[in-house]
Amino acid sequence: MIRMLTAYTREIDDLEAAVNEILEQLNLNERLLRHGVGILSFHPEFLDSGAVRAVSEALPFDSIGGTTCNVAVDGAMGDLMLTLTVLTSDDIVFRAGASLPIEDDPQEAIKELYSRLAPPSLERPSLLFTLAPVISHTGGDDFIEALDTVSGGVPLFGSMAFTYRPDFGGIETCWNGNRYSNVLTLIAMFGEVKPEFHLTFIPKDNIIQQNAVITQAAKNQVQSINGQAPLQYLESVGLAENGSIAGIASIPFVLTLPDGSQMVRSAYGVTDEGYILAFGAVPQGVKTGFSGCGAEFVLQSARETAQTMASSKARNALIFACGGRQSTLGPSTEAETKELAKLLDNRISYQFAYSGGEFCPMRNRNGKLVNRFHNFSLIACLL
Repeated sequence: MIRMLTAYTREIDDLEAAVNEILEQLNLNERLLRHGVGILSFHPEFLDSGAVRAVSEALPFDSIGGTTCNVAVDGAMGDLMLTLTVLTSDDIVFRAGASLPIEDDPQEAIKELYSRLAPPSLERPSLLFTLAPVISHTGGDDFIEALDTVSGGVPLFGSMAFTYRPDFGGIETCWNGNRYSNVLTLIAMFGEVKPEFHLTFIPKDNIIQQNAVITQAAKNQVQSINGQAPLQYLESVGLAENGSIAGIASIPFVLTLPDGSQMVRSAYGVTDEGYILAFGAVPQGVKTGFSGCGAEFVLQSARETAQTMASSKARNALIFACGGRQSTLGPSTEAETKELAKLLDNRISYQFAYSGGEFCPMRNRNGKLVNRFHNFSLIACLL
């Protein structure tokens, strides 16, 4: 059994006050079980002020974390806020760590991290949780491939770290308060963890311009669409103007794979060569359309997911939503968070944060649970 404790602070500069506020809410002396681990989500200013390090150092167990915007826990939400979730259990063991820098060889760095957390002398983990960085030439699919190779497909849930900045700068992860721009963090859970996963999909009738083909791509870089430079093509269909895309993350690519299945990829930038950078892999030769989903879809899917979670027997939830969903909301940046809170507050213990990409298992056509990387999705792991 896992117990989930949550806490938050809005105090950025007074580090002693921030730590005291967090510890008072957690009440670890009475509520902490035999094993524990921490998960922090926070506005980047909490890193710069030292609040993340101070809170992490005050905890009697390891913690991982990542930058984001608009976070929430049961009873509180906001942008300039730090949230902390503690997973604690008498029978589930948590082992947390950070990889070596992953730019040059993500496969080897992740293999080395996993071998430290789950050596052959230990049983196989039952669940992995990650907060991962954003690297320009590496997508979320590369992280999944590396972890699946070394773990044999242990279910993986988590998020790519995110930022409030339009240029997606300042994205960082942390482990025990140490901050990194190029390091993947991971928690391995050992024991009878029985997670319940929830994932939204973009409805087929919300996909526009479905006749395009990714004619040239390399990993997570879209280099041409229908034989044209990406921005040139997007201008021709009205999705870009004057060589730029306003709110690029809010125009996800909906890719149709050869087996008929679909994946969604959000973009976050354009290279000097005019290539579009996506958070995950974009296979060359696949057909693509673009999401026509707006605020109405985002809010309705949030309501439906919250209703499902509220009716579950599980009382703990880790929740992430793609930052592209927030981009569709315009100035109402907390609208999705509020929809979740209406149904979840005082019902379950939860932590919510926006994400640059979502890691959540799903059933394939044969009914097998497989790890997948998503964009423009709302995901939840109930424990």
